Amino acid sequence: MRNILGFLFSSYRYNIPFLVAISILIIQINQIVIDNNSEALGLFHDKQKQTMLSYQNNEFDFKIDYPGNWERSVKINNEIVFVSPKEKDAVSNPAGLIIKVVPLQSKNVSVGTLSNALTNELKKEYNDFKLESTSNLMVDGKNAKQIIFTATDSKFQNRKAFQIITTDSTNVFIFTYKASIDKYSQYESTVKDMISTFKFLSK
Repeated sequence: MRNILGFLFSSYRYNIPFLVAISILIIQINQIVIDNNSEALGLFHDKQKQTMLSYQNNEFDFKIDYPGNWERSVKINNEIVFVSPKEKDAVSNPAGLIIKVVPLQSKNVSVGTLSNALTNELKKEYNDFKLESTSNLMVDGKNAKQIIFTATDSKFQNRKAFQIITTDSTNVFIFTYKASIDKYSQYESTVKDMISTFKFLSK
């Protein structure tokens, strides 16, 4: 699983520049193609008709539902990963969702500030970075910011991704979905459906 995912992070100092650096690393995933309200994020489609499982994280006080045929793993440095099954004859998993948790150092830092810092650093890091859109969302009643972008990863593959950033009283939560451009729309709604079930257990 470590070789498939390939996005372990180094230790951090819990500041905004490092939070940005963490997010930049996500687009460098090589082995796996990771690829405001409930109305905007959608509901699970009836056509899926698959068992949903619930994951609860007691350390960071949240829970989220995910498709029963997806693989779940918890990595070091506060990463929770949900990976879709491999498609027929594929060598890598086509899609997945990463939830990264980083301690919040200042309650005065807005999600807009964090998102802008992330976007600026991505522009510096990737010459072909293209921001497609930004939008305001709600994740379980809390303000969130979403960016959608494309860039070429370290394997010279053009990827499309979205990142959603939100916070509770103590942590920053970064949701990352990434896929090859031709697979992005295929799994996007499922990933957004998962995020729509996300609940903070301590409010």
